[in-house]
Amino acid sequence: MIGLMHKLTPEQKADYETRFSQKIIVVDQEVVDDFPEVDCLISTPNISVDFLKHFPNLKLIFTLSSGVNKMPFDYLKEHNIILTNSRGMHAEFMSEHALAVILSYTRDLRHAYRSQLAHHWSQGEVSLGTVYGSRLCIVGAGTIGQALASKSLALGMSVTGVSRTGQPQKNFEHMYVTSDLHQAISQADIVVLLTPLTPETFHLFDRQTFAAMKKGSCFINISRGETVDESALLENLTNGKLSFAGLDVFEKEPLSADSPFWDLPNVLITPHSAGDIDDYLSRAMTIFAGVLSDFLQDKAIRNRVDLELGY
Repeated sequence: MIGLMHKLTPEQKADYETRFSQKIIVVDQEVVDDFPEVDCLISTPNISVDFLKHFPNLKLIFTLSSGVNKMPFDYLKEHNIILTNSRGMHAEFMSEHALAVILSYTRDLRHAYRSQLAHHWSQGEVSLGTVYGSRLCIVGAGTIGQALASKSLALGMSVTGVSRTGQPQKNFEHMYVTSDLHQAISQADIVVLLTPLTPETFHLFDRQTFAAMKKGSCFINISRGETVDESALLENLTNGKLSFAGLDVFEKEPLSADSPFWDLPNVLITPHSAGDIDDYLSRAMTIFAGVLSDFLQDKAIRNRVDLELGY
């Protein structure tokens, strides 16, 4: 039986039960009953050990996200529970989000929108640029980073990347290992952060990292808020080191109403929406269908998370 942490219409439930040849029971974080018959759980990316104890025979978890940093890894290892995620489904629309932010920055669409609200014709008031010929560094060259590299290359940008292994990737002129991060970002006009959150990437961008960036460069974070030291980011946005930041994620969400980031003229905030799309559940369930098939046939399971690495 499949446990699902997402509301379904009766029509959706019937459709998925037919598709997976499994009964589905909808559960939530407030569950009080035990479900010994559930061996597969489709979950949110943030569940507790106490919640998991209600599923004593659980064998497989599929998260409705690619990020799994808030999962109880020790419990999963102790109980031999396989963790999988929806990695891969976000590549196109998250790379489009990053590119939209980049173009908003280079063409200063924020100023145009503010002028529109004021019914003001603002021609010639701001400096406008182009992405053509600019240098982009993508920190985290997974599926999203690879999709962004392809799109950026088509627009005439030169693209370098940073990953744990530094393995060569298509559409990247050069790949750096994480230990060479400062060198990688030192000549970039635009830096996009796409790493998963792990103990190694917590505050990956701190004062030393921002100091290594090119003066006047642009920083975009659509990974996890905790990958950035926000006090260091704020400092570099106000002292002129960074010309712009596009921020989709923060250490504490929702972002508090009194956060200084709201009022910075060189910041564009989106509400952790880079990974959202209208048909999200349908896309995720398509990936789960493959994961479930692998699991039932005792094959190597696609999208399996390495419980030691944390992604």
